[in-house]
Amino acid sequence: MKITPLAFESLGVRSQATLVETKDVRILIDPAVSLAPRRYGLPPHQLEVEKLTELAKKIYEVSKDVDVIVITHYHYDHHDPGYVVPIDIYKDKIVFIKDPTNNINNSQKFRRAPKFLKAIKDKPKKIEIADGKEFTFGSTKIIFSNAVPHGADERLGYVVQVGITDKDGTVLFTSDIEGAPKDQHVEFTKKIQPNIIIIDGPLSYLLGRALSKEDLDKSIRNMEFIVKNGLQYAIIDHHVLRDLNHSTILKPVKEVAKDVGCKVISAAEYLGLEPNLLEANRRELFKKENKPAKIPRGLAKLLNAGDN
Repeated sequence: MKITPLAFESLGVRSQATLVETKDVRILIDPAVSLAPRRYGLPPHQLEVEKLTELAKKIYEVSKDVDVIVITHYHYDHHDPGYVVPIDIYKDKIVFIKDPTNNINNSQKFRRAPKFLKAIKDKPKKIEIADGKEFTFGSTKIIFSNAVPHGADERLGYVVQVGITDKDGTVLFTSDIEGAPKDQHVEFTKKIQPNIIIIDGPLSYLLGRALSKEDLDKSIRNMEFIVKNGLQYAIIDHHVLRDLNHSTILKPVKEVAKDVGCKVISAAEYLGLEPNLLEANRRELFKKENKPAKIPRGLAKLLNAGDN
């Protein structure tokens, strides 16, 4: 099994786009990229848009040779109805989607999911609702969790987690569980016993606003539990890497992981690269060069659509 992070916060954009390859099937998970419309009161820097464009092209090129595309939920950093990443990526693919009508918030149920499905309707070979199901490709199994809350606040909707297993082991892609603040977030981990996990981490940069101290503490405890249970790698990236203090936030998890021989790293570090935290460093980007981005039309539509 080969795992390739394609676009993450540590690679410069909002995303969790990941390619998983086994000898039976090539699976592209959440092929989308986005940016924060405002951060520190500032719009995207030109460097952020350039990186987004670069990684969108990478996703598009990779998509040409995949068999399966997975959409874990309908936030625009996880799915794209053609704003930035062309919908041609879905042509002749098997597409597994988060149930668009059940366990879903209103904005995703009535606007985003229908818009997405309308955009891609004639493209895929097949579209399957994924929630709670299992699919087999040769010796590879793709196992989906039941829908779980998008973090502590169910108003943000629900996501499906994805387990992929073959003779080499099991990788778990948690999607947006915001560091697992609820016990039900770790139930799927217990079930499939991964040796690699890709998890987003808590919304610590919004502590006191969209995240309570109680939920942050619960997330850290649950992540400590996760890394103690047979993991080789915990790729912790996405939400938590929007926080310049992420190393401090994740320190207890890393200490527990070190004791049991689990490597806790970002997606960039997994690829052997230095993290490139453009959003978290947006203020510094503008200090070095006051260069607000020229926003392409498609990206403008995406950014104006909001986060939920």
